[in-house]
Amino acid sequence: MRALTNLEISQLEQQLCSCNDWTKVLVNENFKVENIKNSQFSGNVKLGSFGKTITLNSGEEIHSGIFNSKIHNCTIENDVLISNSRIANYEIKHDCRIENVVSLTVEGESTFGNGTVVHVLNEAGGRDVMIYDNLSAHIAYVLALYRHRTKTISDIESLIDAYTAQQKSTIGTIGENTVITNCKTLKNIKVGSFATLESVEKLCNGTICSDEENKTLVGCGVIANNFIIGKGSKVYDYVLIDNSFVGEACEIGKQYSAVDSLFFCNCQLFHGEACAIFAGPYTTSHHKASLLIGCMFSFYNAGSGTNQSNHMYKLGPIHQGILERGSKTGSDSYMMLEVRTGAFSVVLGHHEKHFDTSNLPFSYILNDEGKSTLIPAINLLTVGTQRDAKKWATRDKRKGKIHTDHIIFDMFNPYTIEKIKCGIETLSEMEQTPSAYHFYKNVRVKDIFVQRGQSIYRNAITLYLGQKIAQKLADNNGKITWSNDTNKDQKWIDCLGLVISQNELDKILTDIDNNKLKDLSAVNLRFEEFYKNYETHEWNYVCQMLQWFLQKKCTDITNDDIKQLLIQYQDAINSQMDSVFADAGKEFDATFKVGFGIDNLDDRDADFIAVQGTPESNSVLQKMTAEKDAKITQIKNLIATL
Repeated sequence: MRALTNLEISQLEQQLCSCNDWTKVLVNENFKVENIKNSQFSGNVKLGSFGKTITLNSGEEIHSGIFNSKIHNCTIENDVLISNSRIANYEIKHDCRIENVVSLTVEGESTFGNGTVVHVLNEAGGRDVMIYDNLSAHIAYVLALYRHRTKTISDIESLIDAYTAQQKSTIGTIGENTVITNCKTLKNIKVGSFATLESVEKLCNGTICSDEENKTLVGCGVIANNFIIGKGSKVYDYVLIDNSFVGEACEIGKQYSAVDSLFFCNCQLFHGEACAIFAGPYTTSHHKASLLIGCMFSFYNAGSGTNQSNHMYKLGPIHQGILERGSKTGSDSYMMLEVRTGAFSVVLGHHEKHFDTSNLPFSYILNDEGKSTLIPAINLLTVGTQRDAKKWATRDKRKGKIHTDHIIFDMFNPYTIEKIKCGIETLSEMEQTPSAYHFYKNVRVKDIFVQRGQSIYRNAITLYLGQKIAQKLADNNGKITWSNDTNKDQKWIDCLGLVISQNELDKILTDIDNNKLKDLSAVNLRFEEFYKNYETHEWNYVCQMLQWFLQKKCTDITNDDIKQLLIQYQDAINSQMDSVFADAGKEFDATFKVGFGIDNLDDRDADFIAVQGTPESNSVLQKMTAEKDAKITQIKNLIATL
């Protein structure tokens, strides 16, 4: 960098530019004054060269440079366009475009949202999560739900404090190729590369992560305070955010409001409200009347009018809910917290009892005669569950290979299978005491569903073990190498998307306690390592589970045992798919055709088929049929080779 020449200063002043001390303005060796006009400079300023013409989406061409703006204490790199804007205390990277910004300033020292404390789950505090710009769902899970490990929590918070201190600065950064246009107040924000901020109302104390593969958008009317927005996310249309974290590839829009909440990758939130929620990956809410409060979700879908109460009018809003992965709530569903639902459960109607159905996954929980009533395992037989289980992986909007959240998408995994196993044991205990109704943790179960539920659960375990054995045989030319690590009866948990054994998670946390993981990136790396080796850990579990299922050690399992399991697997596939297709067939029932053939009822069927098709032509069912046929063919071939 060099100082301005007297000739350059004179020409700048002729172009209506001013500065209280031109000696504090340094410029690039290739700097030319032609494209700096009608602007004021103060403080220490560094300017690059402005030789580039920018073509807008409209086809208009404008030249880079600084026009009609006030610049204080800034470094502005090459080929930046700044027009009609006031900017103070920023480093503007190359090829940025900043137009019509009322105020873009850093005032004093800022951590740009890093270190903000979010009162998640419990509004009164106690499960606080300190956010930062690389927070993963897994670290947040530990911070919120492992408060009993006081040293671990203290150590992680110390690592976050250290990281936050590194981010603290009196100078903000706008990454290269970022576009900021028609915005009002932008204070103490840090923006990554290739981001777009358009018609934003107010941003204060936050970081917007972005890169060339995962471009982030903050759009019209957004007001956000004390926030982090992850790469590839879109936040727009008058969204209000306070003290919240938005993870990678999320979409929040259409007047959504969020306070003290965490949203991890691929969440979609529109119209409604969130307060103190812990939204794991793929949490979805699309409706104005939905209030999500004080709950943890993942792979969740909120029906219209979904509502929870976390306030008993005694000690304040301290009550929490846990809706395990894959849960759904129907229209106008209500739950008085505390509650906990099992994985892939559906909650319908009004519930004022504090139930816990975590050991009865894949169930329906509905209001029957004013009482919370559970139908066990029935959601395993619905076409919607099968569709959901397949759609999430295909809807991952994150690009590139580096992600903060590590996700196991499989519907059947060690966590859900262990819960299914608990479901069998729970229903078996009910069966020992015959009664019209059985009562379990504030839900009732009709006796007619007890035996049926056990049968469905057993079928699910057969499906899981059969699939894993078939896959192993196919991958290893008909041979199986059994795991040596089959004697441990390990507990598994769903660490918000990452299915991990309790033993392996405890190892990570113990290494934090023992100061073996020196920074947050080292902690993230450990979760990533488990994710990359998940198949090995899962195979250990499959071997362990197979011993339970066959009642013999793996070393004693014969080819005949494997053949018999594959035959059972084939029967389980046929049984489940028959139920799923029967459920799907309801969509084509005559009762669903009342809105068709409007002017000529004789055309009702033809009109319905023209719009909805037939079961045979439905793309979802076609895919399921093809997958079923492929599995059956594989099983027959494997049995033949054995």
